[in-house]
Amino acid sequence: MTVAHDDPHVARLFERMAALITDQAGDPAAIHEQLTELAVANAPDVARYWKQVGTGVGVPDTAYKDGGPHLFPDEPAVRVFRTSGTTGSVRGAVRYSRLGLVLKGLAVTAHARRDLIPDEVRPVVVRFAPTERAAPDMAIAFDMARIQEECGDPALSTSVIGESGVDYPLLARTLDAAVVEGLPVVLIGASFAFVNICDRLAAEGRRWELPPGSRMYDGGGFKGRSRVMRVDDLRTAVRRVFGIERFGNIFGMTELANQHYDAADVPVGPLGERPKPWRLCGGPRVRDPRTREFLAAGPGLLEITDLSLLDRPHVLLTGDVGIATADGVAIAGRISGSTSRGCSLSLDEMTGGR
Repeated sequence: MTVAHDDPHVARLFERMAALITDQAGDPAAIHEQLTELAVANAPDVARYWKQVGTGVGVPDTAYKDGGPHLFPDEPAVRVFRTSGTTGSVRGAVRYSRLGLVLKGLAVTAHARRDLIPDEVRPVVVRFAPTERAAPDMAIAFDMARIQEECGDPALSTSVIGESGVDYPLLARTLDAAVVEGLPVVLIGASFAFVNICDRLAAEGRRWELPPGSRMYDGGGFKGRSRVMRVDDLRTAVRRVFGIERFGNIFGMTELANQHYDAADVPVGPLGERPKPWRLCGGPRVRDPRTREFLAAGPGLLEITDLSLLDRPHVLLTGDVGIATADGVAIAGRISGSTSRGCSLSLDEMTGGR
């Protein structure tokens, strides 16, 4: 029997999830169990998949090329985000219900306050990503808007990506004003955006010494790009142009509600990728590609558990390589070759159709 979006059980589950996200209060194991039961009740394909591979094994991200399992098909979606399409020519669709989108917003802002902006001063948040109005189907635009609204200085924080690309005059005015007012700056955006921006500013001889407490956070890596940079090389380029000494990386996916920040500044992956932690609302783990057992150390299939996720199965098999360490899991790019076959199937293929 399916459970409706407006069922009292869903309302109570929503409240428990919100408390876990915002107040770190509640029982993650109980929420995990209830989300599993909800997925089994509302998504027959997921129930069949779990019957074959084991309950709770992550649903492959490629399932969302077909629209993916959505647990409340009769509830109109209030937002639909599209995947980047870096793993194929088809862009996937990820739907959010009213309650699901609220939880996503809570998760993004709660983790930004704890990880990205821990100080008392509201920094100038400069987003190297488009606005929500310009890109309503991009999850990164939604996420960064929430970070700016909830954590950033309201007068100076802004997106510097316009219709024609980077608005360099706006970027310069914003950074100059932050320096004059002595406000720390948080530069946040896609990894490759930082490469292009630093190249341009360095070629023009432009640089800043941003106020103490300023920092840079990149995300997305270099999947599908012809140019790849090591983590420390990218940070060196940013340091030279902006005078920043504090850095971090954010891992997020359109299919997930939450974002994941670095656990430790310890190079682990082939490009020096830093590990991400497991926290109350979930996080990354690594599965052996043959046995599907969890690994305490070494490389394998990256799986993300997201207890902020209401609208679809809360465990995702990402198709990325994860490297398990004592500090957490480093995310080291897409899987290739025969190992990826288990991640490349649609959910319908994996369950043998209807």
